[in-house]
Amino acid sequence: MNADDANHGPSPLAGEDADHRRWLRELELAHFEATSPGMPYWLPNGMAVLRALQDHWRRVHERRGYQEISTPLLARDPLYASSGHLEHFAENMFFCMAGEDDRMALKPVNCPGTMVVFRSRRRSHRELPLRLACWDQLHRNERSGVLSGLLRVQLFRQDDAHVFVAPERARDEIAELLRLAQRLYAGLGMGIRFRLGGPPAGRLGDDESWRLAEAEVRAALDAAVGPGGYERVEGEGAFYGPKADLLVRDRLEREWQLGTVQLDLEMPRRMGCRYVGADGGEHVPAVIHHALLGSCERFLGVLLEHTDGHLPPFLAPVQARVVPVAARHAEAGRALAGRLRDEGLRVEAGDGSDRVGAQVREAALRRIPFVAVLGDREVAEGTAALRRPGGEDLGALADGALAAALRDACRAPAV
Repeated sequence: MNADDANHGPSPLAGEDADHRRWLRELELAHFEATSPGMPYWLPNGMAVLRALQDHWRRVHERRGYQEISTPLLARDPLYASSGHLEHFAENMFFCMAGEDDRMALKPVNCPGTMVVFRSRRRSHRELPLRLACWDQLHRNERSGVLSGLLRVQLFRQDDAHVFVAPERARDEIAELLRLAQRLYAGLGMGIRFRLGGPPAGRLGDDESWRLAEAEVRAALDAAVGPGGYERVEGEGAFYGPKADLLVRDRLEREWQLGTVQLDLEMPRRMGCRYVGADGGEHVPAVIHHALLGSCERFLGVLLEHTDGHLPPFLAPVQARVVPVAARHAEAGRALAGRLRDEGLRVEAGDGSDRVGAQVREAALRRIPFVAVLGDREVAEGTAALRRPGGEDLGALADGALAAALRDACRAPAV
């Protein structure tokens, strides 16, 4: 998809308390340096969050038949000329010279490479819809004045996917993607609304192909959210087709455009994508570009501000902290943390040098969802007192029950 839709400029921040950059520092998620403007250095905690988010997306999409691919980071100009990006997107691309007359570009979007994968062999109508996903890093040349933490970056990932489908089936596929987006955000505690983007100036294709494509997206929106359940904005489409943008409102009543679903009848034609139909003839597929979360960096920035740093437990960089009451309980605490990590949980253990209250307060400040307290009684009985840092007591649990309770509480939402 056109990553400019998923990496769109941020709304104004509402002070330090609402600024996700505070949580990037305090939770040690990511670091920025002037030597690489707009390109985050992901720290171990941040990588844990990114991996958890990607794992969630993969589970959701693999169940729906998506296959993951990866395409080259660098490509010569002809690839982007055929896709239309060289004409419509060059000002946002990083270029380098591989030889005297051989210019290459860092990948700003995944669409052209995915088209190459599709056309790499002869395709049959029996393979459609073919759902291909790509999590590769992307680079965008942005003006320095618009860079803002994770909200607008020059190096990012997105939950990018392309569905190659017979044109007459595009409407149903888009409607199901819009319903999936609603469930995905609801599971994260966020509601969404949709916006239909009409043709921009300088678009690819003629008026008739745009009219047909927009009619399909509109029909899908009508089926998913009902007529009148979305707004249409002239000029907000991608240069290759109309799109349904996902708009999220956060706890401070600011609205963010994150994901998008786009219908493209032009790029597959320009790039030689064909399949053999049931009639034995060659046909051009429609392509649905979608990134439901959009830029993962931007999404996490918005989520950090929306939750005031309290990420859902399945995304928290540290899901539980073992709190020894005293130093003599530290060895048992380290052993318990090891057993919980064996269960797939992200757990750390204190050394018991601070009082319990101080350790619990530290966990709360670091937005760790759970603490497991170990004292003389718990060590003797082989249990741990599970609680939330806010004070909610969840009871004393033996190892197996403790691991089961934490796994259940830290499970990604069903979508």
